[in-house]
Parts: sequence; structure tokens; C-alpha cells
Amino acid sequence: MKKATGILICWGIPLVSTVIVLLISYIRPEGWFIDLLAFGIPVILLLNLLLIPLILVFSRRWKYWLPPLLLLLFSVKPIRETINYHPDRDTLCDFTVMSYNIATFNPQRMEEKRSNSTNNASLYNWLRNNRPPDILCLQEFYHSDLDDYDNTLDSILRIGGYRYFYMNPVYKDEFRGIFGVITFSKFRSLRSGPIKYGEHYMNKGIYHDFVIGKDTVRLLNFHLNSMSIRLNRSDTLSFRESVRYNVSNIYDRLHSGYHHRRAEIAEVQKFIDDSPYMVIACADMNAVPYSYTYQKMRKTLRNAFEDAGNGFGFSYNRFPYFIRIDNQFYDERLQVKFYRTHTEMKASDHYPIEAGYSFREK
Repeated sequence: MKKATGILICWGIPLVSTVIVLLISYIRPEGWFIDLLAFGIPVILLLNLLLIPLILVFSRRWKYWLPPLLLLLFSVKPIRETINYHPDRDTLCDFTVMSYNIATFNPQRMEEKRSNSTNNASLYNWLRNNRPPDILCLQEFYHSDLDDYDNTLDSILRIGGYRYFYMNPVYKDEFRGIFGVITFSKFRSLRSGPIKYGEHYMNKGIYHDFVIGKDTVRLLNFHLNSMSIRLNRSDTLSFRESVRYNVSNIYDRLHSGYHHRRAEIAEVQKFIDDSPYMVIACADMNAVPYSYTYQKMRKTLRNAFEDAGNGFGFSYNRFPYFIRIDNQFYDERLQVKFYRTHTEMKASDHYPIEAGYSFREK
């Protein structure tokens, strides 16, 4: 019995885990099931850490170390996508970029049909008390002329010291305001325009060709289809019925979201491939780092968190909390100098992510 348990722990679990890591992080076959399986990567990484002391208990013979070491070798890539440590990063840079899903300044706006002035004030005060980024990319932006605190466009321009902005607004009468993706900038734009994909008014994208010093950078600001991992806490359902409903509902939403994001990221990729300039992409991707969507972007651009982040970089301040779905990707002709997740900002159910970039010497 002890021998069978030892074989399972030392050989069975590590080898099965290695196959899963290879499939998700390296081979990436087509299919929704692989993206669903990707949610298990953090569990596999944690399991790998727990296996080492367990193996010491069962045996110290070198042959029992081979499968865990093989798993550890292939786990380097997903580990870097999960957690990083870059101490004492140089904050001197040529320009800074912040990306923030502002959740219409009220994550409950869709249900409550009203604003939350506290959230507006939170962003305004942050801009007053800190150095505003040179480029500010906001997803799920909301603006209305009916109240001073909802006059978000003019307020951010004035408080942040921005000279330019561009958005693709959609007016919704029931909310008495406009929604969209918006970019504020202190740099002149040669051209700006929409990235056309999807049907929902929240899932939009825009691009800009900014003149920064003697160089031009194409910046993409976009929001992909939602993961919609939200629990329904109905008082009319029993505990068992509630669990069954939520599992089924979340599964259907993840399945639908995967196919939408797959089509959306293909359109975004065209802008990257056709760009005559170096690219920075800021996005609420609604996808974990091991997903098809993330890996598709990672094939052509570097990720700022992987190269300059600290800790886990979790960017979602709502269930399930421990996910990083907001990202900045950048061209290899640029160098990321620092990366921060501003967990002190509470204006949304997301956290802002900020990075500083410099141009590499030609």
C-alpha cells in the first residue's frame, strides 16, 4: 500500500500534471476544453510545490525526483505568467501608460441605473495626488452632462492635464449618458480610429498613433468579451439548486465568452500585424494568462507584468479575486522600466495597472 501510494505521488501525479502543462502552455491544441483546463494551472503549480516534501517522506532515491523535476522544468513558463519578482526597478522612463477598467464608475450601474459619486471622486483625487500617467486608457467608460461628477470626460482632461482624447461613444438613453473605450494623452496623435469587432457596446477597441519624442507608437486600447464569473444568490433556490444553477450558468458563460474572445482577438491581431510602428496594447482581456487569448497576444508582444511586475498582479477586485485579466503588452523595441498594480484604487471592481516605457537604442 505504501509503495503504491509512493508511486502515485512520485510518478503518477507529476507525469499527469506535466502532460497538462505541456498541452496548455506549449502545444495549445484548438478547443474550448483546453481553455477550461487552463483554470487548473495554479492548482498544478501549487501541487508541484507540495510534492517535494512529500517525496522526501517516501524516498530520497534520485529516480523518484525525475518526474517532479520534469514538471518543474516545464512549469517555468506558467510560473512566470503567474508570479514575478523584480525589486528596485528603475522608475526613470520616457513615458508612462495606465490601463484601467473603470466599470462605468459604478460596477452596479447596470442594475441600479444610477451613479456613485464616491467612485468618481476616488479617481479624481488619485489623479490630483499622484503623477498622472502620460497616456490613460479606460475601458467601460461612462460620461454624462447631467451632473458635475458624471462630467467625467472634462474632469479627467482638466485634472490629469491631458491635451487629447479619443473614444468610440455609444449613447444609452436608459442611463442618460455615453459608454465606450477612451484614451487620454499628453502626446499628439497622428491618427486614431476604432477597432471593429463584436456587437456589445461595452466590448470595443480603439487605436492611436502617438508621436513621442522622435518616435511613433501605435497604442491599442480594447475590452474583450466578459468572463461573467458571477454568483447568483437567489433566495428562492435551495442550496443544492443554487450550486447546480451557478455551476451550469458559469460554465455556459465561460464557453460563450471563449468563442467571442477568440474572434475578437483575431481582429486585434490584424492591427498589430499591420502596424507600421511599434505597438503597446492595453486591455481588459477577460482571460487568464494561460488562455488562448493571452497566449495569442504573447506570441507577438512581450507582457509588462512578466518583465517588470511583482507578486501575482491580481487585477480583479471581485469574485474570484485571484485572477489577472488586465494587461499591457509591448513591442520588443521598447523596454519596460516598471510595472505597478494600484490596489489602493477602489473606484471600480478592477485595479489600474501602470507601466513605464523607454525606447531601446537603435
